[in-house]
Amino acid sequence: MLPAGFEDMGPQQAAALEGKRRELLDLFASWGYRQVIPPMLEHLEGLLTGSAIDLDLETWKVLDQASGRVLGFRSDMTPQMARIDVQMARGDEARRLSYAGTVLRARPDALGGSRAPFQVGAEMFGVASADADLEILSLMVESVQRCCPGTELVLDLGHVAISQCLAEACGLGQQDREELLRFLERKAWPDLRQLLQANAVPAQQAEAFRALSELHGDHEILDRARQRFASYPVILRALEELDFVWQVLAQRYPQLSIRADLAEMQGHRYHTGMLFALFSPQQGAAIARGGRYDGVGKAFGRYRPATGFSLDLRPLLRDLTEERNSPRVLAPGGSDPSLWQAIQDLRAQGYTVVQDLAGGAPAQPLPAGFDACLVVEGGRWTLAGREPEFPFSAS
Repeated sequence: MLPAGFEDMGPQQAAALEGKRRELLDLFASWGYRQVIPPMLEHLEGLLTGSAIDLDLETWKVLDQASGRVLGFRSDMTPQMARIDVQMARGDEARRLSYAGTVLRARPDALGGSRAPFQVGAEMFGVASADADLEILSLMVESVQRCCPGTELVLDLGHVAISQCLAEACGLGQQDREELLRFLERKAWPDLRQLLQANAVPAQQAEAFRALSELHGDHEILDRARQRFASYPVILRALEELDFVWQVLAQRYPQLSIRADLAEMQGHRYHTGMLFALFSPQQGAAIARGGRYDGVGKAFGRYRPATGFSLDLRPLLRDLTEERNSPRVLAPGGSDPSLWQAIQDLRAQGYTVVQDLAGGAPAQPLPAGFDACLVVEGGRWTLAGREPEFPFSAS
């Protein structure tokens, strides 16, 4: 009955998702990230401006009957965050924003994937340094640890400036350069070599790409990259940024496995600096992704440095059941004023109270899912149930 890529969430899953949503937004707030709630639907040009043009194929489009303009359902909240940042801008101060909500995609990221991810994320605007990337990375790690406690995590690092610098050094035309970057994004090394040969790219530049294809793994690849690309100042700066965040993260999160792929180019038309993604052996795809995307606000009238991350909360909670923080009480049906007052008192004290509208006394033993029942003893309403006894102060 539902289209491919869409699914209902039952009460337990919905409660688990809502609980984690609140927990993550509270975590973000404790770091200074303020929640914003953008609309689900916007004018299409507002969603696809600048570097966000790559979202075109993923965006559902409808015609606005009021204005005749084309509208789009958001497929990613990041462009909306950039617009909101520009609208809030007062000088060049740093701004930290967070968000949580459903996005809609015309096609899933993977076969059988969701077309309605529940996207949660945080963005920092106005800070161009690697310190901002480090803060976002740390927040991403802690967010996933909250969602998947005890799970082994692997962090992948990359930097688009490395491949972009080598591509520019080849002296290719715009079309060939874009094709080269697409080959890099897909790791299509045979196609890339063929393109370099067809354009008579000097052997030194071609060899640089061959070396780049081998630079993935542990921390020692940064030293190898420094030696290989010592004549490229842009690449050396990128390596310094990667080394900085690597060293600090290794100290903060000793159990976190960190590796780098210096040829990583996913989202190269969107990102402008560091890239990062968190993986788990239990998940085939990345759990969370992020990176630097300076200038995304330029389409809205102002250039702003920006870095951030997002994750889809739904797949992380598939095996998570509802966490009940309050005892569940079964109360008898009826409209007796004293019963009503007792129920209201319990709810005010944090209990979950469900009335048995079938009538009669509460079933004994207690049905599954309940911790106590509300009964009359000595002319007063009181709780009776499993040990330990529950404190209840009636009005």
